[in-house]
Amino acid sequence: MLRRLVSTLGDTETRRRAARALAVLCGIGYALTIVVMAGTGVGLRRWFFALLVWGAIIYIPLRILLEAFQTIAPAMRQRLIAQTATRPDRYATRAAIELVVDGLLGRSVIMPRIATPVQQAKAREGAVAVLERAGGRTADIAAAAVHGLAAVERWVTHLASWSQAAAAGNIQARWADVRALVGLAVATEVLIAAYEDGTGNRFAPGSLHGGAAVAYLETCLDFCDQLALDVDVVPWTEPGLRLDVDPSLRDQTRAAWKAFSETPSPALAARKAFVETVLARTS
Repeated sequence: MLRRLVSTLGDTETRRRAARALAVLCGIGYALTIVVMAGTGVGLRRWFFALLVWGAIIYIPLRILLEAFQTIAPAMRQRLIAQTATRPDRYATRAAIELVVDGLLGRSVIMPRIATPVQQAKAREGAVAVLERAGGRTADIAAAAVHGLAAVERWVTHLASWSQAAAAGNIQARWADVRALVGLAVATEVLIAAYEDGTGNRFAPGSLHGGAAVAYLETCLDFCDQLALDVDVVPWTEPGLRLDVDPSLRDQTRAAWKAFSETPSPALAARKAFVETVLARTS
């Protein structure tokens, strides 16, 4: 447990939150020390000594140690990921699922240039939440991946048509939708990788052959850079996947993901709504 918590300190935002928490705790500790000193008759004559203890002896060394984890934590997390990948119960707890998803993201996904760390974080959060709710049931994971894939297919086709019709000055107007699409495509690719990891079989829904879904998503991610960054967008020419997914469920999946993508973290309600939607026919 402690190693897993320490391993998260390789992330810049996690270290910032930890540093803020450390500063607050030391501030509270200093304030309590002053109160105790005043209550025991020592008074405030030694306030500087208390400040020196909490600042120079406690806060500064711990802050330096926290920054040292910038180089230590990533290697520690990679070891934890490798150890978790061989465990038969790797989809049984949220902590293990987070490590599995981090491994799948690092191994299977190349983020497009238009994506920011926010999209990767959203994709990770969404995939972890779906896998946690699925509880290791590969049929549920496969169904969620199919629903996500159907939503991505419809979304990229719609965006490509809209972008071709839109004026050049509307490039920035595409970014929010394109980045949300990136997040859903990445989350879906992680779900496919999790299904293949759990079953040892290729993901091949309907008439698709093994690997076709992942190839489609990778092409979609490449195309997202053109959608967002190029003035003249080339047509989307990938053949349809012909997935057997109810159009209303497909559109609800897209809408639920977009709401989750646009809601600042932790976005618990929006994330729950997405998970319930993408697993609607499997729960």
